Amino acid sequence: MISLNHAFLKWVGGLMAKIPAKYIPGKFSLASWPAWIQMVVACLAGAFFGGYAASSAVLLKQEEAMERQLTSGAMDHFVRLGGEIIRQPEGRSPEGNPLIRRLGFYAIGDAFELQKAVFCGGTLPTAKELDFAPIGANQVGKGVVDGTLLRIVARNFPAIEYLDVSNCRVADLTAIQAMPNLKVLKLTNNPLEYAELQAFKQVKNVNELWIGWPDLNLEKDSLYRNPEVIKNLLKSVSEMPSLKKLYLYDIRLKDSDRKLLEGIEVINARMN
Repeated sequence: MISLNHAFLKWVGGLMAKIPAKYIPGKFSLASWPAWIQMVVACLAGAFFGGYAASSAVLLKQEEAMERQLTSGAMDHFVRLGGEIIRQPEGRSPEGNPLIRRLGFYAIGDAFELQKAVFCGGTLPTAKELDFAPIGANQVGKGVVDGTLLRIVARNFPAIEYLDVSNCRVADLTAIQAMPNLKVLKLTNNPLEYAELQAFKQVKNVNELWIGWPDLNLEKDSLYRNPEVIKNLLKSVSEMPSLKKLYLYDIRLKDSDRKLLEGIEVINARMN
C-alpha cells in the first residue's frame, strides 16, 4: 500500500511538472487551467471520493452485520440461561434486530444464574420491561430477587419502564427509587421493612402500582395485617407524585383511606 501511494504521488508530481508555468498562478484558480487538466483533476477527485463513499458504505454494512450477530448471540445466551424473550409483534431496529418488548426471568430459581441473566439481558438495548415474578406463586419470598439484585438491575437497565417482582424478597425501595423511567411497578407479596412502607412517596415516576400481601400463610398478627401500618402505607402511596392507578391486594379500605386516595384510580384486586 505504501509503495502504491508513493508511485501515485510521483505520477501526480510528474504530471504537474508538465503544466506550463503560466497556468499555475500564485493564487490557485482551477478555472484558468486547460480543459484537459481540469478533466484529469475532476476524474481523480471523483475516483477518490467515490471510492471513499463506497468503502464507508461497506464498513457501515459490516458494522450493522456485526451488531446483528452480537445481539443474536446475546439473545441465544439469555434463553440458554432460562430466560424468555417476548418480542414486539412487528418492527425491527435500524440495525435489523428484532424489537424486544419484555424479558422474563421467572423460570430462573438460582440467584447466581439470575445475575448472569440480568447482565446478559442488559446488552439488549430495546428491553424495557422485566418480569421476575415466579409463575403460579402466591407467597412472600418465593422468588429470589432481593434488593441487591435490584441494584444490579438498575445499573444494567437504566431505561426500564415496567418491573414485576411480585412474590419476591424485596425489603427496601432504594434500587427502585434509582429507576427514573419506571412507570409500572408490581410489588405484591414482598417482605418490605416497616420504614420502607412509608417511603413510597420517594418513588417519583411510577404511575401504576400493584401492592398488597395476599399470601394465605401470613399470620393475623403479621406486620402487613396491622391496620395502623396499612394506614401509613396508604398515606405514603397517596403522596407518590405521578401515581394514577393503584391495585390493592387483600387491603380493605376505610372511608378515610378512600378520601386519602382521591384522584387515584383504586382497583381491589384478587389472586386468581
